Amino acid sequence: MAKDKQRKKKERERRVAQEKLAAAARKRAQSKTTKETSQTDSKTKKLMESAALPKTKHIPTNKKNPFTQRRSGG
Repeated sequence: MAKDKQRKKKERERRVAQEKLAAAARKRAQSKTTKETSQTDSKTKKLMESAALPKTKHIPTNKKNPFTQRRSGG
């Protein structure tokens, strides 16, 4: 009975270790793919920024504030 328990314990330890290794490999593969996509995203982002139209400067105009007009009654 004790030998059977030891064997089960060792088998479980081995199985858990294999699962941990598999999970680590999946994480590495996933991080590698996200790293590749982030590199392509940054290239696309740089391209879009360079192709963007330049912003025009905003010229303020003398408009009356509607809030003060309502307050003053005029």
